[in-house]
Amino acid sequence: MKSIRVAMLAASVCGASSALAVPVTVLGSQFDISYDSALVGLFGAPVVVGNQVSWFPSGSPGFAASSSAGFNVVNASFSLQLSAHAGFQFNGFGLAEVGSYLYFGSGSLVSVSGQLRVTPLPGVTATAPLVAAGPFTANSFLDFSTHDWAAAASFTAVPASTSVANVSIQSILAAFVPASTVGFALVDKSGVFLNVGIAAVPEPETYGMMLAGLGLVGLLAFRRRQRD
Repeated sequence: MKSIRVAMLAASVCGASSALAVPVTVLGSQFDISYDSALVGLFGAPVVVGNQVSWFPSGSPGFAASSSAGFNVVNASFSLQLSAHAGFQFNGFGLAEVGSYLYFGSGSLVSVSGQLRVTPLPGVTATAPLVAAGPFTANSFLDFSTHDWAAAASFTAVPASTSVANVSIQSILAAFVPASTVGFALVDKSGVFLNVGIAAVPEPETYGMMLAGLGLVGLLAFRRRQRD
């Protein structure tokens, strides 16, 4: 009887967890995004404005890593699917992230890293590392004022005629203070911006005009060679 009760309890917990996983679709002007609401994690829910998907992590402790002794590493990922509207296709993706930091104490440091992954459907996954725009500058002792940081992933091109793509953003924040040092380190993430390259699919008439133009250029070149 006890084992049956345990099984029933486990089934109810699994059922409750499944119920919390809700597919969400956000409609944009030229493309839509879809993601699992149960997996937003530290990122929070995204918004779509124009050709940009944005996240603004908030709350307490928020998307942050801090330490007064040893390492503290925070790692989070967000996956979503982008679907272009009829008549449009994707031609690339870029990632930008911003936040703030502070650290003081001998040997203390903070770090920001991560990766942008794009998988066209169908297609092969392309990756680009997230790289900080500049060095992190240490504070004077007991100075808790914060500095801004920014990081970006290089543009990831996609094959022509891509109308559906899976995109995954991996973000890593690290703070470190040596155990023998009196110090403090903090780094947080306040904004994530996925810039989506999208363009209208050329109409068949456009291709026809291009071919006709190329043919005319070839004909003129042929006649010029004959005269020469």
